[in-house]
Amino acid sequence: MKDKIINIAANHDDFTLEIKQKLIDILKKNGYTYCDGFCDKGELNITIGGDGAFLRGVRESNFSRAPFVGINTGTLGFFPEITPENLESFILDYRSGNYTINDINLIVSEIFTAGRTKKIYAVNDIILKRKDMKTIHLDVFIASNHLEKISGDGLIISSPLGSSAYNKSAGGSLVYPSLKTLQLTPLSPIISNAYRCLDCSIIVPPEFEISIYPERKEDYYVALLADGEIYEFDELEYVHFRTSKKIIKRLSTGTFNYWNVIKEKFL
Repeated sequence: MKDKIINIAANHDDFTLEIKQKLIDILKKNGYTYCDGFCDKGELNITIGGDGAFLRGVRESNFSRAPFVGINTGTLGFFPEITPENLESFILDYRSGNYTINDINLIVSEIFTAGRTKKIYAVNDIILKRKDMKTIHLDVFIASNHLEKISGDGLIISSPLGSSAYNKSAGGSLVYPSLKTLQLTPLSPIISNAYRCLDCSIIVPPEFEISIYPERKEDYYVALLADGEIYEFDELEYVHFRTSKKIIKRLSTGTFNYWNVIKEKFL
């Protein structure tokens, strides 16, 4: 029987590389071969590091159709659920089919600039700011209805999984992952006699589209961060955000309890 291929993407600190080598040894012992990075024939994607390594791996794989699982050698570790001391038991569980696979819907942004369009996907969140980091003025439409004008540092569009990341730090709400909503959270909004907007996040159902239009010429030059990866645009006309039908698959070897994770990571 041919060896099965497992893709491995790891951070480069000493401890992570040590764990990576242990994982490779265990894989070989159990009849697997490994690919350093993302091979098309890989049946499973393993990231080693923290949340950043997991999200970076998803992007570097071009949102691979093979399931993802993370080994946590980072700090917070919201996505990677496997601990270094449980490597062997994890591989044995995987070999025996003792796992579940959950679909994660991505956020898609469609950016329109001077007659051109570009689609950018994200697992956690997409952040919109001015390139020079000055105050930005944005008109917000939800399902084609104008809601408000946000003036401030920018805004975050987050998925339910991403609601516990930058969104939470910015005062947004925690959203249970199965709800498949989008959340819009303003960053340091200006609320005064001159500028008025909601001082809370907005949660919308997946069938609704969020549209953002820059109000002033100075606001056309924007930086967009998708899961930490930066894109810069000139002459932005507008951006649409929605829940994508495109998914990634996340492998879990245990029973995922969202509230236990929230308590463990934050309380």
